[in-house]
Amino acid sequence: MVNLDAEPFTFDRSREQEIELYEPTGAALVDFSGQSYTEAFDSMIEKFRTDYAFNEYKGLDWDAVVRKYRPRFEEAERNGDPQAYLDALADVIWSVPDGHVNVSPFGLFVDRVRTAVEGGLGFALRETDDRRSYVVYVTPDSEAAQAGVQVGDEIISINGRPIAEWVSRAVPLSETYSTAHNRRLGQMRWATRFPLGTPPVEVELETASGARMVTLAVEQEFDSFFYSPDAPITGWELPVEYEILDSGIVYAKITSFFDTQLLSILLWERMIGQMNREGIGSLIIDMRQNGGGSGFLADQMSAYFFTERLITGGRGEFSEETGEFFFDPLAQSMLYPPSENLQFLGDVVVLIGPDCASACERFAYNLTIDDRAEVVGFYPTAGLGGGVEDFEMPEGVTIRMTVSRSVDVDGNIHIEGIGIVPTRRVPVTAETLFAEEDVLLNEAITLLSGQ
Repeated sequence: MVNLDAEPFTFDRSREQEIELYEPTGAALVDFSGQSYTEAFDSMIEKFRTDYAFNEYKGLDWDAVVRKYRPRFEEAERNGDPQAYLDALADVIWSVPDGHVNVSPFGLFVDRVRTAVEGGLGFALRETDDRRSYVVYVTPDSEAAQAGVQVGDEIISINGRPIAEWVSRAVPLSETYSTAHNRRLGQMRWATRFPLGTPPVEVELETASGARMVTLAVEQEFDSFFYSPDAPITGWELPVEYEILDSGIVYAKITSFFDTQLLSILLWERMIGQMNREGIGSLIIDMRQNGGGSGFLADQMSAYFFTERLITGGRGEFSEETGEFFFDPLAQSMLYPPSENLQFLGDVVVLIGPDCASACERFAYNLTIDDRAEVVGFYPTAGLGGGVEDFEMPEGVTIRMTVSRSVDVDGNIHIEGIGIVPTRRVPVTAETLFAEEDVLLNEAITLLSGQ
């Protein structure tokens, strides 16, 4: 180690070194873990009152939260009951309508989540644009399967209530949805969940052979709740994967912006360089399963589609000095295009979905600037438009909250609560729900082929 403060500087070759750490103000993690349950609750609420980025935008009432939940923290403290404290804390955090806000580690809450989702009817439903619901999955060997419920059956009612109304009344365990469309998709999952021990449920169906009524017991099964038509992300994927389709169009999938930035850029530049060398002029970028990561990486990967530096927006954070959110003009989001040989100027289509979140949405938004790309999807993206900060609570809990607002160049909130809206929206119909091929990918190919 070299000590540059010494005159002249000195060397120290000791095996163990003690180095004083200098941190900027606010770099240390805010820590309420040494406080009592009630004190930590009060500190947390005060932090949300001042630092949370979207209080007015979402119309949050923290006084109402205090009235509703503080007695539970007081009771948990009086009784020395950590589980009651954890349950109350989860209920507070899960009531915030923001997909960035969460409580961890998940292991502290896994039993509660498991209990909430384990009772099902053995099938998953999805809704079309006209609020008709269809069975899209049946759990093998479930009562639903034995009763003859099949994929493609239309659900008319549950327990005598019209299905659209039944879905609307479903209450997810967590309300951390930033957008109305993502909440509705969540309600579809929760519409078939019941506590174990619930009396049998009557389901009215319209099948290929006509209307029928089935009575299904609530059984322990998880598959229908976690069903997804998409192959799950395993963690073995590269951050950027690509291939050339039979049509001559390159199909790329960006699975994450969490991975090593150097690896992501090397793969990205390899693809674009090869496309430019071979004169390939059409690209499809699949962002449907990208949960976010580094916003800076997302910005700079999108910069490869532009020829000049471009300001895309900014971020504002609460200032204790002014008592208002401050947008630093020197901290605007800027795209820095690469050298000319790595700029891709051909046609681009971006595929999005409700699981495209946070940094993924920044990438997709950037490609809407100057109509640089067509954005294709059934739904807008998740609507997570801000930066996050963590703080510590008692019993080893970490809370993540949104502390900065993302805005466009005109200062408007453009992602949070809205998402990136497809420029070419594909309707959700019975035909698109049950198509054997990838409907959105085919739509992108059609667009790029000029058909």
